[in-house]
Amino acid sequence: MRRFFRKRLPAFLLTLVMVMTLVPAVSAKSSADLTYEVDKGDSVSFKEREFRDLYRSEYSGDPSYVVFTDYSDLDDYGYLTAVNYYDKTVSLSESDLRNTWFYYDSHDVPKNMDYALDGLTFEANRRADSGTLRLKFEIYDADGKNYVYGTMDIKVGGGSGSSKGDITYTVKPGEEVTFDDEDFVNAYDNAGGSGTMKYVVFEKPSSDYSNAGTVYSRYGKRNATSFTRSELDDYKFYYGDSDYGDYDLDELSFVADKSFSDSIEIAFTAYGGRGSKENDSVSGTLKITSSKSASSSKGDITYTVKAGEEVAFDDDDFEKIYENSSCTGSFKYVEFSRPDSAFNNAGTLYSRYGKRNETAFTRSSLSSNKFYYGDSDYGDYDLDELSFVADRTFSGSVELSFTAYGGTGTRTNQNVTGTLVIATGKTGSSTTKGDITYTVKAGDEVAFDDDDFEKFYNNSSCSGTLKYVEFSRPDSAFNNAGTLYSRYGKRNETAFTRSSLSSNKFYYGDSDYGDYDLDELSFVADRTFSGSITLSFTLYGGKNSKCDQSTTGTLVITTGTSAVTSRYVGNIRYNTTPNTALQINANDIARLFRKYTSGGSLQYLTLTSVPATGSLYYNYYNASKYGATRTQLTASMAGSMIFSYSPASASEYDLSELTYIPSGSNYCTALTFTGYSSSGTAVSATILISVTASPVSEVYSVTTKGTSVNFPTNSVYSAVASATGFGLSSIQLLELPASTAGVLYVGSYAADTTSAYSYGSDTDSMSQLRFIPNSGFTGSVSIPYVALGSSGTALDAGVVSIGVVDSVKKFTDISTSTWCYKYVTELASANVISGYSNGTFQEKNTITYGAALKLIMLAAGYGEQAPTVKGSPFSGYLAKAKAAGLVSGNPKLNGPITRLQIAQIAAKALKLSTTGLPSKKPFTDTNDVYVQALNAAGIIEGYFSNGTSTYKPNNTLTRGQVSAIVWRMKNSVQ
Repeated sequence: MRRFFRKRLPAFLLTLVMVMTLVPAVSAKSSADLTYEVDKGDSVSFKEREFRDLYRSEYSGDPSYVVFTDYSDLDDYGYLTAVNYYDKTVSLSESDLRNTWFYYDSHDVPKNMDYALDGLTFEANRRADSGTLRLKFEIYDADGKNYVYGTMDIKVGGGSGSSKGDITYTVKPGEEVTFDDEDFVNAYDNAGGSGTMKYVVFEKPSSDYSNAGTVYSRYGKRNATSFTRSELDDYKFYYGDSDYGDYDLDELSFVADKSFSDSIEIAFTAYGGRGSKENDSVSGTLKITSSKSASSSKGDITYTVKAGEEVAFDDDDFEKIYENSSCTGSFKYVEFSRPDSAFNNAGTLYSRYGKRNETAFTRSSLSSNKFYYGDSDYGDYDLDELSFVADRTFSGSVELSFTAYGGTGTRTNQNVTGTLVIATGKTGSSTTKGDITYTVKAGDEVAFDDDDFEKFYNNSSCSGTLKYVEFSRPDSAFNNAGTLYSRYGKRNETAFTRSSLSSNKFYYGDSDYGDYDLDELSFVADRTFSGSITLSFTLYGGKNSKCDQSTTGTLVITTGTSAVTSRYVGNIRYNTTPNTALQINANDIARLFRKYTSGGSLQYLTLTSVPATGSLYYNYYNASKYGATRTQLTASMAGSMIFSYSPASASEYDLSELTYIPSGSNYCTALTFTGYSSSGTAVSATILISVTASPVSEVYSVTTKGTSVNFPTNSVYSAVASATGFGLSSIQLLELPASTAGVLYVGSYAADTTSAYSYGSDTDSMSQLRFIPNSGFTGSVSIPYVALGSSGTALDAGVVSIGVVDSVKKFTDISTSTWCYKYVTELASANVISGYSNGTFQEKNTITYGAALKLIMLAAGYGEQAPTVKGSPFSGYLAKAKAAGLVSGNPKLNGPITRLQIAQIAAKALKLSTTGLPSKKPFTDTNDVYVQALNAAGIIEGYFSNGTSTYKPNNTLTRGQVSAIVWRMKNSVQ
């Protein structure tokens, strides 16, 4: 719609477009969608990621551009700066914003108009009134049709209250911290300096300087210069222009001695003015502190890993460190310092661990590479593909120091340092009790009570009365837990970030002692919040007006047992309908056992519970020669029975003879078991059974490689309603996609298997779920779920399948409603199957021997085979199959193929073992070991009726039926 403003329109059309533009796609919130804080004379950069996330709350994909629609108060507070096509920074006032676009992708910025969203910054006037500037904006897609309406509040204040001009850097002993000339400019401006800062002069440091470290210009580079105490005050360090001094202020750094453990202060004077005159100066202090004495380690990230296992890095953790610092622009890449020798005994850092192009890093190679965030232009390896694999003997923790770099446009002139701590799980604390403890449900609010803090103060050894509270900066887990508010949902509502929380005082009873009323604080938990978070605090008080007494404590906010909305588990899942007996498949349990034990063989199992609804029977049809006659299993007796995967005698119980009989409709029930191998290895798991009035349809979506896909919310709702006759209220996911396939997100966070995602438009609802496949992944992803009613009780269990393909090849006679659509679509994209020249697939046609042979061999990994006989397109496959021992004799390639022949060829092509199979044959009409092996692998099924399973080996198959078999083959070898 905004594209129309590029042309001159008739007055009545222009009015119509303006009226339509003012109708929001999303209703405005009482509080702003985006909030920033800035001091007078300072600047704050907008985060393009936040605009993207706001757009994705309504639509999938990335936005195209942003347009500001209401900026009438901008000139009263300051102005905007943006980056144009030529990577030049341009100042923008109110008059410049009319019909101006800010592009999400900087490559889309035209030469002679508009700007990039990355680098968009608000510059506050030094003499602006304190208050809140509200800007309104709209975020559009490329066509200008879909857009999201939003508001931004920029709170302009009078400064942080710290000493004017002070700058503080933190450095580890033996390491370097670089100076940032913008810090000195901000100090100059905030202290009332006029015009532009030109240079800085340092005073001679105290004698402590000699033992603390050394200031350098161009440390470690050509023309490096070190400054002694006497030399440091002899020079001018210029900002931006060499006419004003001797050394570039932005090339200074401090290298701490290895014994540096406290802090030093260096006084400076910043000079500036207007034009070429230097008629203004500001004094301040630069404080350099050892990180050993710092109360909190800025930029720290902590991961926990078990010995011998892997923990993946999350690039968003590093981005949050960068954004929570004073750096401007966008985060671009990370560099790690060389770890100490303890790293060698802790484990190994990998890129793409267990995948193609896996790379392991030594201590030296780790420090010589850049790890990029989002864009390969900025480094060597993807930061989001890093992981640490701990040695089996790893205990304690290991630290990696890093520097995160960023800036505006293509410049990387901003950086922040931090530490990544990787610790063994033994070091974690399981306690959820603090000096003050509050309990909250996920998604709900819990209010603070100032009397709780007063009681804690009074119970300490402090004298006088409590006056105010200060919180320490929480760790990064706070970001994913929820948000702390003052006056939540009321006028003047304020949300606190980790940094802003620690920079305010919360007063008790009297506003003279702080910034916000302690009794108006509350915590709003995210819908995914589980476990607990801890906030450390210090209480200050004393007698009369003095605050000379203090005591420290912890506030723990935890989820209670009622806060977890759904805890259904289904390692194996079955669906059935009323009055339809369900046979438990022993092979399903055996495959699960192999998966969980990395190839172990199931010998037997014991039941640890029976279904709470319906009945579980052994030998229900009285057709088995093993164990007892028909017996209903109860909780008291089931645990004493041993069910063998391969019974050796008639007295043993056969695992394949467990039958479930439903009772009622539209519910889920479960039975649990523990399986054992011959060596005693055990696996405990749950079988979830869903009983619905009608069968539950699988919901299928397809997307192209590297393209995210929204969760098919409405299709899931329809599938549940069709099966049960009821509308779902929410869903709980039972499994998440494998990390090798991609990540399922809810909003900006990874989804989990304990939250109940509601059917609606709320934050963290089903509509916010989206799957983002890994860049090179193609294949099938299965996401099982439980549908919940309004009371949280399960209505049914279903599955959402997502096919990730190179391209979607369509056939005129195959649609999304065709039963084999999934198989045909994914196999066609993988060039395993093809249709007819007229564009059809003809899934009901009987398949020929030659066509089936080709499909089976391609699915098993054999390459294309050229014909060896003229006019016989499948002759090359037959020749290759004979040579490989898959086929014998001279079958007719144009004739039909039987179910037995399919099984024999497929089992041999997949090299399935025919040993270790159950002694009891799965089918009564064939004893073929290849049929049994393919059935055990879950690739073929038979026909079950009244306790008897048949395979019908002589039946032929259709093209659709073979596509299902070939799809299962292909997915079994991926």
